[in-house]
Amino acid sequence: MDAVPLAYLITFRSYGTWLHGDARGAVNRFRNQFGTEFIERDDHWLRRNQKMLNETPVTLDLEQRRAIELSIPQTCDIRTWSLYAVNIRTNHVHAVVSSGEARPSSC
Repeated sequence: MDAVPLAYLITFRSYGTWLHGDARGAVNRFRNQFGTEFIERDDHWLRRNQKMLNETPVTLDLEQRRAIELSIPQTCDIRTWSLYAVNIRTNHVHAVVSSGEARPSSC
């Protein structure tokens, strides 16, 4: 199917706030398509990932959230995406964007 989605929900978390192995489940680059099951809870993997952190987990303060709030529209302008919604929380960000007629390039 060559249809282009109407919009994309982009979500990302701040550093160290939701690691693989977490009881809430997780995704990775191999299991990130709509409908794919989450990676299951794995306490051993979670502890290993926690030990591998180079810094403490990041909780976004007001200044950091404002910087992200300015950066997302700038990125959309550069990429000629339409921004429909953005919500910045203390440990994660959501943005709804569309790329018009073009399919997004893979990262």
